[in-house]
Amino acid sequence: MTLPSDPGTRHIPLVDDGDWYAPDEHLQWLARRTLGESIWPVAESALQDAGRLVPTVIEPLAAQADRHPPVLHQFNRRGERVDEIEFHPAYKELERTVLQFGVVRAGFSSGWRGLQGRAPRTLIAALEYIVLQADQAVTGCPIGMMSAGARALERNDAQLAARYVPRIADDTGNHLTVAMFLTEKAGGSDVGANETVAARQDDGTYRLHGEKWFASCPHSDLVLVMARPEGAGAGTRGLGLFLMPRVLEDGTRNAYILHRLKDKYGTRAMASSELGLRGALAWPVGDITRGMKQMLDMVNLTRVGIATATAGAMRRATFESLQHARARSTFGQPLHLHPLMRDTLAELVVDSTAGLTAALAVAEALDRTDASEPGWEGTLRLLTPLLKMHGTERAVHTVREAMEVRGGNGFIEDWPNARLLRDVSVHAIWEGPGNIMALDVLRALAHGAGPEFLADLERRAETVMGDGPMAPLAPALLDQSHHVERDIARLAQLDPEAQQLPVRRLARRMSMLAIGTRLAEQAREHAATTRSGRLTWLASRYIARLGGESAVAAIADDPAWLAHAEPLLYGGPVPVEVGERAARAAAAALHSSAQPAAV
Repeated sequence: MTLPSDPGTRHIPLVDDGDWYAPDEHLQWLARRTLGESIWPVAESALQDAGRLVPTVIEPLAAQADRHPPVLHQFNRRGERVDEIEFHPAYKELERTVLQFGVVRAGFSSGWRGLQGRAPRTLIAALEYIVLQADQAVTGCPIGMMSAGARALERNDAQLAARYVPRIADDTGNHLTVAMFLTEKAGGSDVGANETVAARQDDGTYRLHGEKWFASCPHSDLVLVMARPEGAGAGTRGLGLFLMPRVLEDGTRNAYILHRLKDKYGTRAMASSELGLRGALAWPVGDITRGMKQMLDMVNLTRVGIATATAGAMRRATFESLQHARARSTFGQPLHLHPLMRDTLAELVVDSTAGLTAALAVAEALDRTDASEPGWEGTLRLLTPLLKMHGTERAVHTVREAMEVRGGNGFIEDWPNARLLRDVSVHAIWEGPGNIMALDVLRALAHGAGPEFLADLERRAETVMGDGPMAPLAPALLDQSHHVERDIARLAQLDPEAQQLPVRRLARRMSMLAIGTRLAEQAREHAATTRSGRLTWLASRYIARLGGESAVAAIADDPAWLAHAEPLLYGGPVPVEVGERAARAAAAALHSSAQPAAV
């Protein structure tokens, strides 16, 4: 039986939700370029499968889990303390589906889908980029922390790693989940102020006493906990890292209690708690005197993951907007044909494209650093906070703009925009807000990471010099890089308090150059191999942002691009001359614009 409906529903377009890989031209080209031909057949098959699985299976589960947040049951009917968290079945099915696909296993065991060794982080990032378009909450936190926890154990404690990493990386349903407990009332970003104490026992284990104020995934099987061994010094240098099991060897629960679950603005599908450690048993991880440095192995991988999560959010927001605008009619024609809407969509596509370039860039830097390739350690040290900060700032803007594109429906929970905005907002806070990322950049520069980072920028800018449609922008990119180099040198001459005033603005320019030089390099190669100027146009519009609104206007206000708007926005061949025209306009605008203010 067909129920009667308002015939006006035909005006409300639905988004094609059958495949999220096939329409993503930049992902297809960039993933192949980054991963190389040797593993591309495996990678392409996995990405194609993910592109179909995510919109048809994971997206409905993520939406359902978001509508049914977890519930804490502290006591059973007899009044016994149980502290059990009840999850909606969609949460468990979502977790099982993502893990069964292999996003954790691929990075920690050989043979996934026939690969000879472990999957590179770049491939995992490309896969997670698709999954995170639907699920920021579960894949972004509980599953992301499984990979990060396994990495921390492997890098710092061979014995614990041998015991637990195979179970963490299990994709058959017998996995162990992992969390980390850092934040306390005394110390959020200021972890060195934490008050949790670790008391050493005669058998070499420790007992943890204290309170954790923001403990996500408290139901996890294993938890990496920061605590101060008795007698240790103050600050972060006195902290140790400990691995705490939820269940002890005799089957009893470990000694910590859940006070309540947080009522959060976003990521409502996953549990975040306040809890008390009441003498919980834990094992020391690695060198007890290097606790904070060891924990940063976990934190930095989650920061790399946030660059991927924000890229995924921007792509989802952009895809929803593109599909809606093409199918929605306003003022007598399809919405996407209006020049002002085309300009809005172009900004979304530019941010989405830049976001994916950033995500794979920091993942590649991690792969190369892990392989001990020279010249990458300093680059990774700076890219991690820079691209985490850049992604979180741009993603909130992009997702909010996409909500406007959909109009009133974008504000309604029936559609994905509201959930996407709520969920992506947390990334600016998780693993350090923007000011903390800027301070991390300051520390990295003080420890000598600048020369490798700057050399990387200059090498990429020089690559596009000479020939190809991006060549006009090479001098501008080199000039911008030299300005950053001079400002870093000036920064070093300031006293510590004065250094803080300009560093966040400097960090934004550094992140834009890191992305812009990579986009320029990629656009040159893309034009040479595809004979299309699409990526050149998008890269030029992104790089123009270094000169402010007037420089962007040199490209955006030129009506000539409107004749090629369809392939520029949705994908497809664009005459190389269109991209080169944009590069020349951006170069001229950057040359004539005021130079960046000195630090």
